[in-house]
Amino acid sequence: MNRIQFYIVLFGLILISIFPLYAQDIQEKQQVTSEEVQKLREDLQKLIDQQVVKLEELEKLISEIQAKLEGQEQEDELQALLAAMEQLGAQEKEVEEGVGKRFFSGLRQMQILNPNISLLGEFYGGVSSSRNDLIINPDGNLYANSGFFIRGLEVNIDSPLDPFTRGKSTISFSGDEIEVELGFLEWINLPLRSNIRAGKIRPEFGSFNRYHAHALPQFDRPRALANLFGLESMAGLGFASSFLLPPLFASVNSLEIGVIKGGSGFSFTDKGKYGLIYTADLKNFYDISPDTYFEWTISGAVGKNDPDERFNSYIGDLGLTYKWAPSDRLRYRTVEWRTEFILSKRESATGDINTFGFYSSLQNRLSRRYVVSSRVGYSELPFNSDYHEWDFTTTLDYWQSEFVFLRLQYSYFDRNIFVDNEKMPNNSSFLIHVVWAMGPHKHETY
Repeated sequence: MNRIQFYIVLFGLILISIFPLYAQDIQEKQQVTSEEVQKLREDLQKLIDQQVVKLEELEKLISEIQAKLEGQEQEDELQALLAAMEQLGAQEKEVEEGVGKRFFSGLRQMQILNPNISLLGEFYGGVSSSRNDLIINPDGNLYANSGFFIRGLEVNIDSPLDPFTRGKSTISFSGDEIEVELGFLEWINLPLRSNIRAGKIRPEFGSFNRYHAHALPQFDRPRALANLFGLESMAGLGFASSFLLPPLFASVNSLEIGVIKGGSGFSFTDKGKYGLIYTADLKNFYDISPDTYFEWTISGAVGKNDPDERFNSYIGDLGLTYKWAPSDRLRYRTVEWRTEFILSKRESATGDINTFGFYSSLQNRLSRRYVVSSRVGYSELPFNSDYHEWDFTTTLDYWQSEFVFLRLQYSYFDRNIFVDNEKMPNNSSFLIHVVWAMGPHKHETY
């Protein structure tokens, strides 16, 4: 064996001796690595489990905090409401205690004490098919309807005077005449749910007695009312008290009783020494639906009809009203129907005179600006049941704004009435009516 072969054999023996040790070391390292991986996996799983538990605890804590916050908010709202109630109670107590106190100091705000003042004007122009003087320039209870006229200018003044009273006055200018059309003081919210008016008033009677002429659905009052009370309805100096009754057989019941001095010379004398007229009006209001109501009224009036005040006149009235006013379109669509049946009994030296009259009026709002209406009526004169007349009327109103409106009206009258042995002619009339208001004009509660 030479030297080279010896070294080869020696190197081989060395490799054979080292290889098992190397393989064992590799195996041991692999086992260590697997155990570490397994341990890491177990530690990771434990960490995940711990995080899950912590998340659940955190969610639970968040829920508890939210519940406490909501409870705190509700408690804060409740405390705020209680504080507001206490403050309101303190204010009411202060007001109640202050009612009987005297004012020792402090400046009065004069602007606050100023009343509401407004001016209302009415102009109309008309033309009639008849040229008879009784129609063109009537001396009774008809409006002149051939030419141009200022029906009237009204100055309206109203104001609350204190927590218990309010005042209202209407002064009218017509031609060369100045008249206190209305002027009264009203005590409100009295015991028995009552109000009292004192002064020059229009008592409740039927549907239209308290209406000012410009607030009527047509230019003039129905002939059934005009022939009994004149053009401006029943009014006079006196008292009227209204009561809100318990809703016995309707949604709302109200009663007004009054006594006035101020006959017009038609049904009640305007020349008597006392000339008192006693009135009563019972209203019964029914809510049929949120958009519809129905009302019926029974009214009565009694007073003397002659200057010597020996004979009485009795007037009874049954009124029916139906109104449809959709709550979501109140300013654009309404339908209102009114009808009254009127009986009159007039005592006289030759016996009693019984007369009858009625009218029916239908008003339809087509849009915010346009309103149409129609009316038919029949009336016998209170002093002669043989005299009667029919009236037929139709109108178209244009509301330029709540302060200005224009009206076109056509009317036809069929009469069987004699004046100084002259028969009043039948006639048609056409008129244009313009109404304007300046200032905060507020209507009465009709």
